[in-house]
Amino acid sequence: MVEEDLPLIEWDGEYARYRKVYREVFRNQLIGLTTALIAESPDDGIVGQVFLTKKEPNPTFSPEDRYLFISSFRVKEPFRGRGLGTLMMKMAELIAQREGLPLLILNCARSNQAALTFYKDAGFEGFRLDDGYWRYIDHEDRVRVESEPAFSLRKRV
Repeated sequence: MVEEDLPLIEWDGEYARYRKVYREVFRNQLIGLTTALIAESPDDGIVGQVFLTKKEPNPTFSPEDRYLFISSFRVKEPFRGRGLGTLMMKMAELIAQREGLPLLILNCARSNQAALTFYKDAGFEGFRLDDGYWRYIDHEDRVRVESEPAFSLRKRV
């Protein structure tokens, strides 16, 4: 991801509220903590994205192992079912292996059955429930609190 991609990953304003979060992802990419994978179509612009963040062991997700945390995994609707998500997931696995990180971990909204099926088909298994509460500062400098109950899933690579 390059800095010019930042407005584009707001997906035509749908995710504008995360503008400052995305800026932080970009800064983390510059210092080597995060890898942002962006899928772009010549005719349609950005059609997929995923953020991969290196994490140290912690009691919530992985008390013993460092891991790669997957977030903002998205493929635009017209491009689903064509293998793009599978390719992005394979790239995440390769990056984890290259970095010596034995685990991939992600949260999947409990309401998103299609994504849950995709992740399970990719070899992920559930290991905890997450209440999904988090806070951030939006693009208008307001503190927002969101709740999206999720399943935490992991896969050894």
